[in-house]
Amino acid sequence: MADRTRATKFVFDSYAFSLEEKRASFTYRMEFENREPMIFIDELFFPELPETMRASESLIDAVLRGVHIALGVSYYKLSCPVDIEVSHALSEKQAVFWNTVYRKGLGEFFFRNNIDPRGRINFPFDRSLSPGSFAVDVEDRALLGIGGGKDSIVAGELLKKMNVSTSAFIFETGEPVPLVERVVEEMALPTVKVRHVLDRKVFDGYEGSYNGHVPFSAMVAWTGYLAAALCGYRYVVVGNERSSNVGNVDYFGETVNHQWSKSVEFETMFQEYAREFLSPDIVYFSLLRPFYEIRVAEMFSQYDRYFSLFSSCNRSFRVRKHRPETLWCGECAKCAFVFLLLSAFVKKEALVGIFGKNMLDDEALLSLFGDVLGFGSMKPFDCVGTFEEARAALFLSRERFGTSRVSETFLSSVDHPEQLVRESMRFFRAETVPARFLFAGAKNALILGYGNEGKSTERYLKQHLPHLPIGIADKSADDSYLDRQKEYDVAIKTPGMPKRLVTIPYTTATNIFFSQTKNLTIGVTGTKGKSTTASLINAILRTAGRKSLLLGNIGQPLLSAFDTPLDPATIIVAELSSYQLDDVEYSPHIAVLLNLFSDHMNYHGSVDAYHEAKRNVVRFQNDRDFAVYNETNPKLSEWVREGKGRPIPIHKSGRGCETYETKLLGAHNAENIRAAVSVARLLGISEEAIREGIRIFNPLPHRLERVGEFRGITFYDDAISTTPESTEAALEAIPNVSTILLGGEDRGYDFRQLEQTIRACGVRNIVLFPESGKRILSSFEGLTVLETDNMEAAIRFAYKQTPPGSICLLSTASPSYSLWKNFEQKGDEFQRLVKKFGEDIS
Repeated sequence: MADRTRATKFVFDSYAFSLEEKRASFTYRMEFENREPMIFIDELFFPELPETMRASESLIDAVLRGVHIALGVSYYKLSCPVDIEVSHALSEKQAVFWNTVYRKGLGEFFFRNNIDPRGRINFPFDRSLSPGSFAVDVEDRALLGIGGGKDSIVAGELLKKMNVSTSAFIFETGEPVPLVERVVEEMALPTVKVRHVLDRKVFDGYEGSYNGHVPFSAMVAWTGYLAAALCGYRYVVVGNERSSNVGNVDYFGETVNHQWSKSVEFETMFQEYAREFLSPDIVYFSLLRPFYEIRVAEMFSQYDRYFSLFSSCNRSFRVRKHRPETLWCGECAKCAFVFLLLSAFVKKEALVGIFGKNMLDDEALLSLFGDVLGFGSMKPFDCVGTFEEARAALFLSRERFGTSRVSETFLSSVDHPEQLVRESMRFFRAETVPARFLFAGAKNALILGYGNEGKSTERYLKQHLPHLPIGIADKSADDSYLDRQKEYDVAIKTPGMPKRLVTIPYTTATNIFFSQTKNLTIGVTGTKGKSTTASLINAILRTAGRKSLLLGNIGQPLLSAFDTPLDPATIIVAELSSYQLDDVEYSPHIAVLLNLFSDHMNYHGSVDAYHEAKRNVVRFQNDRDFAVYNETNPKLSEWVREGKGRPIPIHKSGRGCETYETKLLGAHNAENIRAAVSVARLLGISEEAIREGIRIFNPLPHRLERVGEFRGITFYDDAISTTPESTEAALEAIPNVSTILLGGEDRGYDFRQLEQTIRACGVRNIVLFPESGKRILSSFEGLTVLETDNMEAAIRFAYKQTPPGSICLLSTASPSYSLWKNFEQKGDEFQRLVKKFGEDIS
């Protein structure tokens, strides 16, 4: 035992990769006080590698560094010295990742070997280091980890059902496992295999060396990611369930979880690490994360052709030990748990045929089942699920197995079994699963809101997931439509519905779009000017001969891009509202931030929540993305400074556009032009095309739109202005306004500055619509005011009070919903009545 304490340092020494030899090697060194260092060499062989790498050498090198540390845990654990040295520098954030992976991944090892892990693992780091991520040319296909058990089989069948191009990833440690080969053959998948050769000295050990469990799934994750980078796969998919999140025992203030490297905690950490330090183009995730293992067992029960092939008994996967000829030993916790789960869904004769006996009637296994069911001293250190789902399965097993020794012994102690079944069989929210895969394994889906976007979502789902039963819930059809959620696994929420009203796991069309598209995306947001700027960018692109689609909050829904095959060269220009950004999980390649006021308080609940929604447009960017922003706004500048996208300030990058000919009026539109020009220049559009695109661009309807001159009065429709700030901008853009129409839905805006602007601009005639109209003016002194809820009365007032040669402006500084369906309806009614009474007013 004394030698153990004299291991003074563990060194992650070097690594090498040869495409010609299809081999990666990793060298480690254990240093001691009183003996020569021990050198360990770990190797990976890639028999299916293409002749040329899909990824850059820089990305491959970054991944190899991670694989070097991930595989090194098998050698570090021999002595667990406190002093760790890494030959390649780590940033502080990278070091924190590896500290956590080693500490929690070795939690069971520390527990079993009675080692205090506190303060033991501290990877060195360089504070000045800020590594970035890399682009990689990947195909839209998945590399699925296959281990021979029911989970990876179910994941593979779900991917097939979704028509996802999939290859099996086999990580062989030691000799090949025949059962894995047979499962892959039955799945009829092409194979990417990695053979892992451990240094034999790790098995021999030395006096005082430790042995025990390592985070094997973390090794699979890193090696799978390396294979995906080398071969060009967009996704690395595994079959880890929600059950793996639950630990076994507390030790020195931390939960020890045998399955920690299968847990959502590791998955989330690895995704973040990969996005920031490897490549956002390759995504690692578990397809089965929304389910407890009992629901996966229910799905597996449909695929009886695998019954004679699969196994997850640990004895079938031994390294350098005898593997039994039978697939299931029938004696371990894993066998007991799998038998118990399947007993709820598989006929008795078939299940007994798989395991060779009825394990539920084996008297010798009662204590083992007690541990699995939570009636023992501790959850077994094995890949078994929760006590709750085990008890639910025991309750359900009565239908096929009747009364058994296990049910006789334990079922009476199970409280509220029906409730356990309902909870264990639920579909749960899984934030690590890309939105396009969220429907895998769902029994049905509900479209919440059936407007244009809801209909587009329905078309997308029917085209890409024809097997998925779809329900529709919309307020126009049923006032209690929200109650229908309990009938469904998952929802697709329309942007106009606050997320607080959704009671089941959900995604959005915006998330589905961004998770699916590989096209260049430009996302435009801001309190005001989004539509004009997005439309202007699209117009400039079209003028320059570029293919582009204008989608999002203006015009066509995002998912309509997939109604027909989408040309990879097409640039997507998307107007993104705060509603769409509120729960988005992706950011566009080019994010455009125009301005920021207070708005939509009834939806978001607070100014901070509204701002946080807007911030999402840059929150998920990487260092290959761009943030085009109005640098005069301190908050926007702060967001961009703290984000990862490359900053493009519009006043600097859009310099010189003030001389361009344009039909757009006002200082606020000048800002919109600067933003559009900044994007165009970023994309390499010629100055001639930019200038011409701006010259021919017509203002959008209801945005300082000149309705015409009638009876000597010029009328402008600015119905889009639904905040005090935007109405102030309109007054600054158009001089000589004598009459203005104000008011609408009251969202608690502060109108004091607007009133000062109105008086400073010499506006004398005011129409005030409810509800906010009564709050806009503190005094009517010196003004002629009409309070009305009728647009016709407002237009008659305008014709009567507005002097010829001056202007009447519709710019309400409040949303339209108190009297009109939307701002378009309000503007259309204004224009119709202006023209009608301009011909004949009495």
